[in-house]
Amino acid sequence: MLDKRYQTLISLAETQSFTQTAKQLFITQPAVSQQIASLESELKFPLIIHEHNRITLTTAGFKLANFAKQTSLESQKVISSLKTGTEHLKMGCTLSLSSTILPKFIQQLSTRANVVTTKINNTQHILQNIRDGKVDFGLIEGNFDKEEFDSFFVQKESFICVTHNSIGGNSIEDLFNQTLLLREPGSGSRNIFENWLATQNYRITDFKNVIEIASPSAIVELLKQGSGISFMYQSLVADELKSEQLKKLDLTGFHVEHPINLVFLKNSYFKETYREIVESV
Repeated sequence: MLDKRYQTLISLAETQSFTQTAKQLFITQPAVSQQIASLESELKFPLIIHEHNRITLTTAGFKLANFAKQTSLESQKVISSLKTGTEHLKMGCTLSLSSTILPKFIQQLSTRANVVTTKINNTQHILQNIRDGKVDFGLIEGNFDKEEFDSFFVQKESFICVTHNSIGGNSIEDLFNQTLLLREPGSGSRNIFENWLATQNYRITDFKNVIEIASPSAIVELLKQGSGISFMYQSLVADELKSEQLKKLDLTGFHVEHPINLVFLKNSYFKETYREIVESV
């Protein structure tokens, strides 16, 4: 539905190259230049900057490209839903929420829409999937740019220090001699813990030993073996805490709750659909 010049701008924003854009769109390089020049003439402001045989988009150019990309992705989704009369939703979810909140969402969504894709990864990957149109929305616990994304609050989750019964401590300083089992960079739970540490003037490197593990379930199993400590959502270890396989450490000054949000692109055409989803769960 978009003017082909905007499709060219979208590609140019991704490739930062007239040559690569031409190859991607199966047109000539002069055609790419002409389309961008035509768009700049019509809009009456520059979209690209030439610097030493390289190009980069202006701030306005990047904003327009992002808007055009969102419009293109959502227009395809609107047409598809009109043709079939069914909403086909692609959702993403962070690893920490995949075993707790996700099943409840899928159960509710199955009564009103066809969930054709569910991608599970860390927060940064899910946000990139939303940008790229690989998912329509994501359930995340991490931070996100409120200038780029919109959201609806789902619920709050308690974020705790958890370990084996044989390990103790009353403050964060007491735990620096322990092995810290930590999610990989880009995960929401790691971001939450690192931000809290910073408020106490500490860093991850203050721990004697740090092991990065991408799987929350693997971290839980290692904790049960007495292999260290970790910081995670209480709901992830609710059963283990109840059966006393693991315990929560109530550290001085550590009281963290974090919101879980349903996140989607700013100014989305489907904003009300997402609101209805959250209200139904």
